Amino acid sequence: MKNILVVLGGGRANGNTAQLTDAFIRGAQEAGHQTERVSLLHTEVRGCLGCNACRCGKPCM
Repeated sequence: MKNILVVLGGGRANGNTAQLTDAFIRGAQEAGHQTERVSLLHTEVRGCLGCNACRCGKPCM
């Protein structure tokens, strides 16, 4: 049994990418694997700003 993390980055909650990942997850679960789905739809993902605030235990500026 495997642990599978599915990261969904599609722009629509019920779009083609979401439907495809749901089908993959169903198949993996039927095969006995554990799955977790993480959607980035409402999450802002940015690269490092180089502000070094994290070195002082603070959030990015």
